[in-house]
Amino acid sequence: MRPRNGLLLLLDRTAVLFLGVAVGGTIAFSFVGGGDRTMSQAQASIPAPAAPVSPPEQAAAPGARLAGAIAHGRRVEIGVFGDSFGDGIWAGLYNQLRRDPGFEVRQLSERSTGFTRYRSLNLLDDIRAKLDRAPVDIAIVSFGANDTQGIFSDGHGYAYMSEGWQRIVTERVTAVVQLLHGRGVTVYWVGLPRMRDPRFDSDIEAMNRFYAARMAGLGVPYVETASMSIDADGRYAPYLPVRPGSSERQLARANDGIHMTIPGYIYLTRGLADRIRTSAAEARAEADRAAPEPGRTRRAAGAND
Repeated sequence: MRPRNGLLLLLDRTAVLFLGVAVGGTIAFSFVGGGDRTMSQAQASIPAPAAPVSPPEQAAAPGARLAGAIAHGRRVEIGVFGDSFGDGIWAGLYNQLRRDPGFEVRQLSERSTGFTRYRSLNLLDDIRAKLDRAPVDIAIVSFGANDTQGIFSDGHGYAYMSEGWQRIVTERVTAVVQLLHGRGVTVYWVGLPRMRDPRFDSDIEAMNRFYAARMAGLGVPYVETASMSIDADGRYAPYLPVRPGSSERQLARANDGIHMTIPGYIYLTRGLADRIRTSAAEARAEADRAAPEPGRTRRAAGAND
């Protein structure tokens, strides 16, 4: 895996991330402002996922690219898509996988984006363009913190978690997953942690339920993080274990009560990094089983002479 100027680049990106979460009111407005919604709407039950809105662009099976990377002995390309929280997910995974030459972890997230913000950036077009430039084998996706607001589409406004809101976001999310799956990409969706502000946390809890249901319908593993970000009493916790099961604590949340610190992102993504390593190992074992034995190949060739 290329170090991309190694630790200096990572520290530079980390500094930018912390600058982003330290500005207080600006970032808070970006995440919480806009759109009419009520607490009852945020807590509304999540309906069954909608049917796919269009056929995949290509006929490749999900996971085909990972299998191909292993079979051809090339490194596994991992792309992290998301908003500013996705920036942190990238940092957490990069820290854990950067020393393994078998993986390349690329930051493909865009801050201040979301599935309710297509007038600013159409995520389907953006992700398609990035895949066209540089395909990935595994996609890590994490959106939602910018989307706890109403949505305006086709001349109509829809309140957060209303039926219309869920229909539009489901269509957009489904199209993105279909794009990735259609290109043979393995997809993981990372949910959001507990938030410090009670009202925002209630909205995010509804968001997590919404995406967990969608991913179940689309066959995408959903990586739950909320239960990892609380204390023994189930409350928001700024300090979390250094690693699962450890009694040692570290500052894991940024001062905005939304983002994580870099150690916090590493903590949240340890299980995901393990799943990626396991998936690569399983693909490698499958490739070894499928490869013909040299002796058997020679015997078969002799039989045809």
